[in-house]
Amino acid sequence: MMSSLRSISLFFAIFSSFLASSQSLDLTQNPNLSKCTGDSLKLTLTIGSPGMNLSNDFNVLFSEGDTNTFTVSSSDTLPIVKWESVTPSPVGTVADTISAGVKWAWVIIPDTITTNNFYSLSIKSTAPSLWSDTIRMTVNVAPEVSIDSIIGGFDNSHTPSNDWGMCEGDTVILYASKGLAGYQWTASGSPISGATDDSLIVTSSGDYGVIGSSGNCTIATSDTTINTFTPSTSVSHIASGMFTLKVLDKDSQIDSLQFCETETITLRGPQAGAGVSISYQWLKDTVDMFGVNYPIAISGETNANFITGTSGLYSLVTAWNPGGCPDTSYSIQVFVDTVPDTYIENIPWAGQASASLDICPGDSTLLRSHAQSFSNDWTYQWEVMFPISSATWQALPNDTTYELVVDTVLISGSAQYRLVINSDACDWTTGPLQVNVIPLPIVNVAPSDSLGLCAGDSVLVGVTGSGLSYQWNWQLGSYTGSSFYAKDSGIYVVEATGLNNCTNYDTLEITEIVIIPNAGLDQTVMPGEVVQLGASGGTSYYWYADKPVYFSDPNNASPLTRPTSDTTTYYVEIRSSFGCFGIDSLVVIQFDPSVLDTNFENVMNVITPNGDGLNDVFDLSELVQSDSCSLLVFNRWGAKVYEQNKYISGWDGTTIGGDPLPDGTYYYILLCNNNYARFRGAITIIRNQQ
Repeated sequence: MMSSLRSISLFFAIFSSFLASSQSLDLTQNPNLSKCTGDSLKLTLTIGSPGMNLSNDFNVLFSEGDTNTFTVSSSDTLPIVKWESVTPSPVGTVADTISAGVKWAWVIIPDTITTNNFYSLSIKSTAPSLWSDTIRMTVNVAPEVSIDSIIGGFDNSHTPSNDWGMCEGDTVILYASKGLAGYQWTASGSPISGATDDSLIVTSSGDYGVIGSSGNCTIATSDTTINTFTPSTSVSHIASGMFTLKVLDKDSQIDSLQFCETETITLRGPQAGAGVSISYQWLKDTVDMFGVNYPIAISGETNANFITGTSGLYSLVTAWNPGGCPDTSYSIQVFVDTVPDTYIENIPWAGQASASLDICPGDSTLLRSHAQSFSNDWTYQWEVMFPISSATWQALPNDTTYELVVDTVLISGSAQYRLVINSDACDWTTGPLQVNVIPLPIVNVAPSDSLGLCAGDSVLVGVTGSGLSYQWNWQLGSYTGSSFYAKDSGIYVVEATGLNNCTNYDTLEITEIVIIPNAGLDQTVMPGEVVQLGASGGTSYYWYADKPVYFSDPNNASPLTRPTSDTTTYYVEIRSSFGCFGIDSLVVIQFDPSVLDTNFENVMNVITPNGDGLNDVFDLSELVQSDSCSLLVFNRWGAKVYEQNKYISGWDGTTIGGDPLPDGTYYYILLCNNNYARFRGAITIIRNQQ
């Protein structure tokens, strides 16, 4: 400040000759002025026109007692700590101290004063040399006040600031210097109502100070900061190296952890910072006789880390030093799941004596977990290794129950099966069971799957393959063995039984080869006439007769022959392309209508089949008697129109088909006892009588 004034005075020295002799300094006296040591004093100084020289300097002289005469040597010189111009208006900066006008200057009452007394103050300028008025004041020695002690708190290392700490819920007592006339405690600079003792009970965080008074003087201490320290005991977990851990509920805190009994978990409490130490005690909830949960200390668990593999509700109690502030963490629920240590077994079907892991193609077997969860909290997944040589397990889609039906629709061959069980956090894989699919025995009928058999013949049939036994079944019978002679037509089913009683089947169809031999129609010829035979139904033929006859070629299908008796039965053996034989026959009758038997006079020669009951039928019973006879009727051209192989009743004039024959004369032969011609004759049919 003073160096600035000296610089300005150099400028004004040039104009010093222009200053008038009427220059003056005036101080304004405040009535009843009283100050305390260390107070600031604002001086109102009026500089007369035209002002001071640039080289001017001001000295504020301060002296004990009531005096009008000051000397620099006998007075204290108080430094001016601040200047401010008043006219024309305050500008908030250091004022021009040489220009005329009203000025404000501030000085500090020395705190070296130790006795209450009257004091005088005057200002002297140096260019020109002038004295101001003298101001008189009372100066009182200001009291000394401090916060001497703090009871119940601690030097707070929990925060980086230089403060004092107390635990949440505690109180701190501040004590001020003793012996002062009055006290006023403050919080953040504001008086605390009613806090006028030399001590203060503090219950919350804040900036606290005290104003001490002695006489008219007061003094305030600097603030003491007190912070309430609230520990925060959070618990974390170390998941590194764990494979089954599940955090079931995590929002602002972790309160539920789950893992398998094959692992343990490390719970970790808060870590101490610089200048802070923490003591630990882990707790686990237990249940009293009334079913109420309450925590108890776990013996020996007093470290920041706690390792457990047991289900329960855990918490951590801490004490934070300095201060020993206590805190309890939130509770952490630990669920430790058990391993579903079970195995799979082969279960017999209902009605089955025992189960087998050897099955035939198309059969099945049942696998089941030996144990299941009572609370239904297990999940299941069946896996298969197929083929076994692949050494690779694959999940079976949709097979997620504790049972598995193994059949060749699921897996076509031998394979290994196992069950993967999940119990929340625990997984368990059972040992495998191998299901062997036993191949069906090979079975093939011989000589072929289908055979043609001539009527009355038999054929040797058999089976080839790997069966241990064979059972044949067909509509008309059965046979046990590998081969036999079959003679019945139909479907033969052979069942082959192999290893593990696995059965396989093949079929044989035997068809009877039907041959229809045809020797042709019976013929009636004139005696001595050559007869043309004609057979059909085969590929080779052989003719013979019941009497010695002549054949043009007995191996021809249509040979020529000449009968040698009245009736001759011709036979033909016919062979088919399959080698099957058949025999048919026909009768050749030699008949000459001109020569008729007249051995019986009473034989009818006319019938009138008109339904009047008279001569309606041709009756030969007298000739037949009790013999076996056949009746043959021919028209006038020798064509057979009626035949009765075994005569039973008379002929009514109809054809073989039962149609009425027209009126006219017909010829007949009665053959009896091995086709012997017992009688020949003519019979006339008259239906319309005039």
